[in-house]
Amino acid sequence: MKRAQPPQILATTPGGRSLLFHLNAGEGMPRHQHPQTQVVIAVLSGELHVTTDEGTRTLYGAEVTVQDGGQPVALEAAQPGTQVLVTLLGGREGG
Repeated sequence: MKRAQPPQILATTPGGRSLLFHLNAGEGMPRHQHPQTQVVIAVLSGELHVTTDEGTRTLYGAEVTVQDGGQPVALEAAQPGTQVLVTLLGGREGG
C-alpha cells in the first residue's frame, strides 16, 4: 500500500477534527490507532477497504462506519478518485 498524501483538514475543535482524504487505488493509511476517540469513516465516493482485528470490510460511496479509536485500523482505496471523510470525536490528538 502506498501511504496517502496528508488530508485536507476541514475543522479542528477541542472536541475533534474532520479530515478529508483524496485517494487513488492502492493508497491509504497503514494500521494505526487514535486512542480515546471515536472515529467516523464516511466514504463520499469510490471504494475503501477498512481492516480491523475483526477482518476487512469494503465501504462504497455514501457508506459510513464508526470505530473505537483505540482499536487498530488500516484504510486502503480500491478505486481511483476515492474520497473519505474521517472525523475524530473526543480526546486530544497530536496527529
